[in-house]
Amino acid sequence: MNKKIKGVFVLISTIALVLVIAIFAGWLYYTEKNKQTKTKTGLTINLKDDKPYPKVETYNIPVLMYHYVRDASGEDEVGQKLSVSPQNFEAHLAWLKENDFKTLSLSDLADSDRTMLSKINGEGYRPIVITFDDGYDNAYTQAFPLLKKYDFTGTFFIIRNFVDRAEYMNQSQIDALAKAGMEIGSHTLTHPDLTDLDSGQALAQITQSKLDSEVFCYPSGRYNDRIKDLVKDAGYVAAVTTKSGLVTQESRLFDLPRIRINDISGEAFGSIIDHALENE
Repeated sequence: MNKKIKGVFVLISTIALVLVIAIFAGWLYYTEKNKQTKTKTGLTINLKDDKPYPKVETYNIPVLMYHYVRDASGEDEVGQKLSVSPQNFEAHLAWLKENDFKTLSLSDLADSDRTMLSKINGEGYRPIVITFDDGYDNAYTQAFPLLKKYDFTGTFFIIRNFVDRAEYMNQSQIDALAKAGMEIGSHTLTHPDLTDLDSGQALAQITQSKLDSEVFCYPSGRYNDRIKDLVKDAGYVAAVTTKSGLVTQESRLFDLPRIRINDISGEAFGSIIDHALENE
């Protein structure tokens, strides 16, 4: 009788142990999965990186477009239009800081599965994206120190075959930007009008310049549906244009608008941002 009782006890203990292990394993799986994603009203929220902003139904985000950060005195009209002095650029950043803006990377505008526009809204701050086209060396020597000073980040679009050329950044500078938390995007190999190229040539420009980039900038803002499809198929998650406007819930990831910034004072800059947000 004692042996039978002992056998039953062992069996019950074994079953109980298995149940405890199964419950614990299930709890671990649920906890880990819940860290990665949570669904609310059909939107996937990525919690794995502990992002400081939640998903919401609507939002308006300015994406700023800069080229040169330099004193353009003596430059031709085009050079002057593409340039912002370091003094005015700092005034722009100071205005953003004073008005509770916080920078995002352009890739943050894609949702966690990288297939649709995210719904981002700052909690206690106002989101903005700062972009720089072409990869000029003053993006490193002038813009980068000021971004760090104000605790901002930027997205830098690099023309890959122009790296190490005079007036353009070298690879060490680009690597330093990335190490400091800046986002590095692609601006093709040689900055051609992609719509003038056949699909094979355009694809080479798009893919061979990609490296680790997640975001793309159409040279001179020239693109069409064919080019958008090539960019998407190459594995990018978003692309910017030269079209003017804010990124809203109606925007599409592969033709995002931007606000071109000229060499204006901090006060004038603030008026442009406020006007854009108030009239969207």
